[in-house]
Amino acid sequence: MLEPQLPFGDAAPGAEDTRGRILAATRELYATKGTRGTTTREVAIRAGVNEATLFRHFGTKVQLISAMLDHYSGSSAVVDILEHVRTLPTIEARLNALALASVDSLRRKQDLIKISMAEQLTNPEGHSCAWRAPTAARVELTKFFAESVAAGELQGEPAWLSRVFMSMFFSLVVARGIWEDEPVAPERAVSTMVDIFLNGARAR
Repeated sequence: MLEPQLPFGDAAPGAEDTRGRILAATRELYATKGTRGTTTREVAIRAGVNEATLFRHFGTKVQLISAMLDHYSGSSAVVDILEHVRTLPTIEARLNALALASVDSLRRKQDLIKISMAEQLTNPEGHSCAWRAPTAARVELTKFFAESVAAGELQGEPAWLSRVFMSMFFSLVVARGIWEDEPVAPERAVSTMVDIFLNGARAR
């Protein structure tokens, strides 16, 4: 029996819980099957709802996957992290805190990152959607580096500083295979990378 229909987007008792279960189920399936292998029927079964409920909340499968990626890869966390980081006394402390938070965030969503990278050629629309949040995060990080350059704490082009900084920790998490021959604690890796970022590697 179908549930009573509500106008699309209307709130109902337990609507947020239902939405959350649907998003969680979508993530589980997407992380193993990708866009094409994720079906609304299987999502609904796993979330404990019927497809009518799923479509009422999200409209279409494409909108559902887009909402899931935005939900789990949101850039708002970066804004919150930067607000805290700006209160720390030195550039070293700020970058270490920012790097550790970035590594933690990347680890929590590396399943989504990997499947999105795999879909780059087969599902360009889904791939571009998956990178909206990291792109927004890079914009915020560029602003942070612009402030640091203006304060005389760093030198260089802020946009490139943010790209290099993000790339270091992206590789640490997503390309961890190159680290497996010599396991290293995240804190040590972050500290070493931040030191190289700040001081370079050229002999003086």
